Amino acid sequence: MAPVLSAQVIEDDFNDGNDSGWERYAPLAALGAPATFSFPGGSGYRVQSPPSPNAALAGPARVGAHRATTVYEAFRVEVDLIDWNNGLEQDIGVLGSLGEVGLGTTNGYAFSYDTGGEGLFISVLSGEQPNSLGSASVTLIPGESYRMVFQGFFDVEEFYGQLCGEIFSLDDLETPLATVFGSNFDYPSGTCGIFTNSTADGGRTDATFDNYRSSAETDVDKDGMTDQWEVDNLGDIFWYDDEDFDGDGQTNLEEFLGGSDPADPDSLSGSSEIGPLDVRVANGELTVGFPAQAGYRYGLEISSDLENWSAAAGAVLSDAGTLVLPLVGQDELYFRVVGSRE
Repeated sequence: MAPVLSAQVIEDDFNDGNDSGWERYAPLAALGAPATFSFPGGSGYRVQSPPSPNAALAGPARVGAHRATTVYEAFRVEVDLIDWNNGLEQDIGVLGSLGEVGLGTTNGYAFSYDTGGEGLFISVLSGEQPNSLGSASVTLIPGESYRMVFQGFFDVEEFYGQLCGEIFSLDDLETPLATVFGSNFDYPSGTCGIFTNSTADGGRTDATFDNYRSSAETDVDKDGMTDQWEVDNLGDIFWYDDEDFDGDGQTNLEEFLGGSDPADPDSLSGSSEIGPLDVRVANGELTVGFPAQAGYRYGLEISSDLENWSAAAGAVLSDAGTLVLPLVGQDELYFRVVGSRE
């Protein structure tokens, strides 16, 4: 049965000591080089490949695993790299949009770290052959743990595909140590997984992963707005978070976070501060002046406890930016000015 497109979130901390749900990728096993899959300490996922029996014919040592039944049209895949043999010349990383997985046939994208000092790479894989789309310099310290995050979003009809790879120290998951971007839309859907690949013809591979997670929710341009929301509401992903698509005074990011329509100036999210206020009490009246904006209507709300608010009966907007409320026997009164689109 062919895999189906899925919005499913996949998580695996390997604490059950097995790789149920994974399809192992050991393309050299049939040539006499079986890979090893193990779970050190009952957690973590260690993958190892012996040297290739014939690097000229079948390529160097490599091994991995992927979630073969979960296909994404956009992907975010992340995993912790918790141990690796830094003395081996190898690429270690995560995979997205995989298809035709097998010896000499695998297509998709890879985000990897090269232990030989070359840093981070995003590559497109065609028949297992990598072609670099972007790179960044970084050196990982053996004995430390890191999180790799790889995202891809594709719009084939508009002829673009954007990819982003980041690596974080587990001590700081907010600020990446390095970021790589790439552009390609050859493989707009597929599965996700992990891998190691020797960069030496006679080499072997050895790395341990933990805390795997994949989903379809992406933000490849790192603007705080999910890519599909940008396409659905703004037409593409190339709008900035601090831009105001509909000119209503709220940024695209504010409308994303608040749940309003960024293409409709009458749809506003949350609340914006109105002020400063000019407050006066004279002749039995409360007069509140404020900076009014064109296209809004204003009113006054009152409260006795700052929790329950109601419209102030009798409040009159005497002119632009001035509300007047007759006071009848109030010893204490809380009020606020509220505005809404006309």
